[in-house]
Amino acid sequence: MADLEKRATDLEMSVAHLQHDLETLEKAVLDNTEKLDQVLTALRRLTEKVSTASESPEQRSLEDEKPPHY
Repeated sequence: MADLEKRATDLEMSVAHLQHDLETLEKAVLDNTEKLDQVLTALRRLTEKVSTASESPEQRSLEDEKPPHY
């Protein structure tokens, strides 16, 4: 009977460790998902800026620009 109790206790400890590990992994996945969303948002913004910059530039008059020494 003592052997069965020890096995049950060992199994309970293993389950507790696995639950802890699962919670830790779940938190890491959620954190990484959040960071990935931020990176994708930044990438979209940069892509928009590059595509806007590669379109025809605005026609500016040289009279409107200040000389480099200003």
